[in-house]
This record gives sequence, structure tokens and C-alpha cells, in this order.
Amino acid sequence: MLRKGLQEQGTLVVGVHSGFVDTDLSSWVDAPKITTADVAEQTMEALANDRWEVLADDETRQAKAALSQPLHAEPGR
Repeated sequence: MLRKGLQEQGTLVVGVHSGFVDTDLSSWVDAPKITTADVAEQTMEALANDRWEVLADDETRQAKAALSQPLHAEPGR
């Protein structure tokens, strides 16, 4: 609801979602990481194109796609 209220005053709220970003905070993690430059570029592109969400990496896109899948597969499908 906050996003909608701010939109009415001309403010775009962009949710930026990512897995591990290559920063000092994630230096201990031995997993694929996205660069800070890539996150920043995608975020600026979203702002320029009035998009309200950034799914910055493959893991995040896969997680979002999984949200629309049924919890249990039906037999025979």
C-alpha cells in the first residue's frame, strides 16, 4: 500500500531482489555472486523505465518463478 500511496505523489519505489552480491559482506560465501555494478545498472534501468521490480540474478528469477508453481505436482502431470 505504501508503494501505491507514493506513486500517487510521483515517487517510484523499486524493489531490488538479488542473491549474493560481490561485496565485503559476502566475501565468506563460496557461491555465485552478482557484481555491484550489475545491480546498480539494472536498478537504474528499472528507474528509467518505470519498472517497480528488479530480479537481479538467475537465482532470484528462478525463486520468483517458483512462487507461481503449485505446492504439489498432481499425479500424471
